[in-house]
Parts: sequence; structure tokens; C-alpha cells
Amino acid sequence: MAICRPLEPEARALLEAEARTAMRHLQGWFLDDIDNSLRLCKIYSTDNFLQALALAQRVGRLAQAENHHPEITIAWGRCTVSWWTTRLGGIHDNDVRMAAATDELLSQP
Repeated sequence: MAICRPLEPEARALLEAEARTAMRHLQGWFLDDIDNSLRLCKIYSTDNFLQALALAQRVGRLAQAENHHPEITIAWGRCTVSWWTTRLGGIHDNDVRMAAATDELLSQP
């Protein structure tokens, strides 16, 4: 079952207050404003670089399956995932759903 829904022609980015309400069920996610575009971000801690790389690959497979791609940054001991909808210049409900799916995916061994 698809996580992301097709964007309607009238789709728009969520306002910050709307984004905060939409993400209230997400644990550890935060909003970041980069170049006047809100992004939904989370830093996942790992024990080493290879674990961070493996985590990024798992998220990448999910993103490819949904044709919705986050920014993923890996470093020793952490992997940062940032979701936003480039076409809208901010966060859409799809990004919130993808954040929840990312947590669900990464909670599995």
C-alpha cells in the first residue's frame, strides 16, 4: 500500500502551526527552516559509520519505492533524515507520513 498520495493541483505546503499539529504523534522529529523551506528532520544515533550507512540505505529503498526522496546525511554515529516536498517548498502530509514510515521501518531489526 502506498504511503504517499499524489499531489492535488491545489496542494500547498503546510504552515508551521499546521506542520506542528500534523507531526504531534512523531517522536524525536523537529522542524528545520532551510532556505525558507520547512523540513521535517530527525537524527538517528548509531554505534558507528557502517550502521549509519546501512540505516541510510534502508531509508533510501523506502524513498525509492515511494518515489519521494529525503535528504539523508550520514556521519560517524548518526544519520539525519529530512523530509519535505520540493515542489511545494515545504512540508506536506506526505512528508509526515514518510517520517512515520521511516520510524516504523527503522524500529524493525
